[in-house]
Amino acid sequence: MTKRIAIIGAGISGLTTIKQCLVDDLIPICFEQNSFIGGIWRYEDVYEKNNDPYPSVYKGVLTNTSKEMTTFSDFPIPVDWPTYLNHSLVEKYINMYAEHFNLLPHIKFNTAVLNISILPDKRWKVKYIIQCENEEKDEVFDFVIVCTGKHRKPKWPEFKGMNLFKAIDFEDKRVLVVGCANSAMDIAVELTHAASQVYLSIRREKLPWIIPRFINGKAHDHSPSRFSAYMIPPFIRGKILENNIIKPFSFPPNLMPNEPLITSLPVINFEVFQCLTAGTVIVKSDIKELKSENNLIEFVDGTILENIDVVIYSTGYDIEYPFLENHIFTGGDEIVQEFEKDFYNLIWLYKSMFPPKYPNIAFIGLTLAVGANLPISEMQARYITSHIKGLIKPFPSQYEMEKSIRNNYEKVRKNSCKHARNAIRQNYLSYMDNLSKDIGCYPYSYEIIKKFGFRFWQLIMFGIATPIQYRLLGRDSWEGAKEVILLYNKDNFNHIVRSSK
Repeated sequence: MTKRIAIIGAGISGLTTIKQCLVDDLIPICFEQNSFIGGIWRYEDVYEKNNDPYPSVYKGVLTNTSKEMTTFSDFPIPVDWPTYLNHSLVEKYINMYAEHFNLLPHIKFNTAVLNISILPDKRWKVKYIIQCENEEKDEVFDFVIVCTGKHRKPKWPEFKGMNLFKAIDFEDKRVLVVGCANSAMDIAVELTHAASQVYLSIRREKLPWIIPRFINGKAHDHSPSRFSAYMIPPFIRGKILENNIIKPFSFPPNLMPNEPLITSLPVINFEVFQCLTAGTVIVKSDIKELKSENNLIEFVDGTILENIDVVIYSTGYDIEYPFLENHIFTGGDEIVQEFEKDFYNLIWLYKSMFPPKYPNIAFIGLTLAVGANLPISEMQARYITSHIKGLIKPFPSQYEMEKSIRNNYEKVRKNSCKHARNAIRQNYLSYMDNLSKDIGCYPYSYEIIKKFGFRFWQLIMFGIATPIQYRLLGRDSWEGAKEVILLYNKDNFNHIVRSSK
């Protein structure tokens, strides 16, 4: 009997999961609380009647990863699109993908999931409500795949006087942005075009490593190649990248990162260097207190700013699933107490997807890598449906799965500086490669040379490690993959051909 799969959320992760369920002859039913697809990539303005919209990207956002590395593996982003995409192009691409694979008929829109609970027979009951009907319903599924991601619950800091500052327009205003990750940097830079002065409050004394979108004329994620990622030690690769950043771009000496780049979580930006140099963005320490008198903000280093008009908190999100009991994905109180001092965004999932104690449920999108989220979600979807269909080897015991999770945490603890110890952190290429080997779509050298020739193998090893490589071989291979890889690597291929002559 064909298995019924509940998919929660119709963002990027949910859409690729629907598609993969259809490929593997499963019956997907996707629950989406909004009337549209795309999740956070569906931009929504904030206005008087909509002062608390769903979580979405900000208007000036650009992808942090190039189109060649961001693309779905069997539906390439058009070659003539810009290297980095704004939210409009990402939204357009998502809609193109959904239309091409006819995914919309499998989505229940305007349907909020209220609760998901396991039954004695190890199936799951999903309780939901359709907004227009205002009546609770429930259905039973053979498997549940949670695809609502990690950007649901804002992570608010706790400062005395936070309630004293209200959001207003930014034109000719003095604005303080709190945070120092990708969004904070982007927003601070964008505000310099409207605000009279922008300040950036950071908890640590140093800035994070900031990587420009282009290095030596190439998108930053077009290297490392598959060869350098495995053959050059991470510490050396990190030092090379540090030198490529330090030489052409000027970190303020007192804010220079003091930990190796390879152990940190870098920020992708470029314009912030110019803003720091010009003084249009000024870095401040962590906030001590906000006061209504003269719109004053006091910082932990004793300095004070007056007449601050707006405070923007760009401090990330907490992982939350209001329709699930927390212990299902956190491992329970004992696990939390053991690891919460050293890690944040704590999850307890085998291969970042499967709770060891609970069968027939999986999570997609709970990873953080210096790489694109979209192809990771797609690979996870391929892995999960392969598991459901019995096309990959059975999972080990609960003990072995939990041992694997512990080993991964120890690796993160060992290889990451303290503030970068995010429990969902993964090495992009090795994570994708490990999953692809189990699925059977890893681009093994011998098979690539045998099927496509030596020069094309050189491109796979030394060119852009685009996720389309995972459609060259094995189940669900795509005959258009080689052509798109050649187009994405046009300059690299010409160089390899010249070098081979």
